[in-house]
Amino acid sequence: MLLGATLDSLRASSILKNMRTLHIRMKQHSLNASFLANKFEADGLKTVYPGLQSHPSHELFTSMMNTEYGFGGMLTIDAGSLEKANELMELMQQKNIGYLAVSLGFYKTLFSAPGSSTSSEISEDEQKEMGLSDGLIRFSIGLDNDISRTYELMKWCLKEVGILQGDRNN
Repeated sequence: MLLGATLDSLRASSILKNMRTLHIRMKQHSLNASFLANKFEADGLKTVYPGLQSHPSHELFTSMMNTEYGFGGMLTIDAGSLEKANELMELMQQKNIGYLAVSLGFYKTLFSAPGSSTSSEISEDEQKEMGLSDGLIRFSIGLDNDISRTYELMKWCLKEVGILQGDRNN
């Protein structure tokens, strides 16, 4: 408090130690997000991820990105309504896919509905203009080693709450 914006020694050493593996974690974060974004889009979900050809700024992101690290680990899907989004996020948390949280930095997947959390101070008209629908879910994708398994669990949850159609056993 007396020295201004200075970290205590424990926090400083933790940051230094974790910086040594940041590149590996960022690669996995990006690979996993890209995998899920492609799967969700193929499933017919409205998916926003800069690595998708359908993203309006895909070419711009491609020109700026470091190909070794991909397009990052953040993506959104639209669940259709806030009720469906909340139901899905609660189910995914129960299934240990990740956590309902407004934070972005963790090794597990985090998800939130920004319209009713981090962006709730923005008027409804501005949210609509920005494309921030009531059912929008923002994901910070985790470092899952078997992202195919995670996808299958997520797909089951999407079917269970009625966002995706089809046999719930598959």
